[in-house]
Amino acid sequence: MTTRLLARGSSYTAAYVVLTLLAGAFGLASGQVQFRISEALLPFACVDPAAVVGLTLGTAIANGLTSPIGLADVVIGSLLTLIAALAMWRIGPRVVALAAPVVVNGLGVGAELALVLHLPFWPSVGLVALGEAVVLFTGGLLVLNLIGSHGAVFGLAERPRPPERTSSRLKR
Repeated sequence: MTTRLLARGSSYTAAYVVLTLLAGAFGLASGQVQFRISEALLPFACVDPAAVVGLTLGTAIANGLTSPIGLADVVIGSLLTLIAALAMWRIGPRVVALAAPVVVNGLGVGAELALVLHLPFWPSVGLVALGEAVVLFTGGLLVLNLIGSHGAVFGLAERPRPPERTSSRLKR
């Protein structure tokens, strides 16, 4: 692990926590209706492995400070962020990657709210996913576009695209 990688990961962690606390000051960081502006940082996971780790750790810290669910949300919420961030890393810097946290957190946090707080499952899924979609397809889309056009400013090199896969049936 390089010092630069550690510094970037720490920056993502700190930014996520601060932005979540800001949303929490307005009652928007937890519960069924949440608009965590910190989720707009997730597109960095498309291009930077430090973001995958940093945002996961940031989620754990932020949930420990703001969540009414407590320790369960520290563990489950950060695991959900890790899954979404890894999916975004795998997809790469494409708009479709923004759907990963919408689906993962919608279903995962919705289930968590239903199991722990006894809130209705499908409304919880829908409301959490809606909040995620609003944040990711506004602020997250802006971040994704900034990464694409000015990634070097952030110290991020463009990821090479994986080679196209061909089916063995086509190679006759």
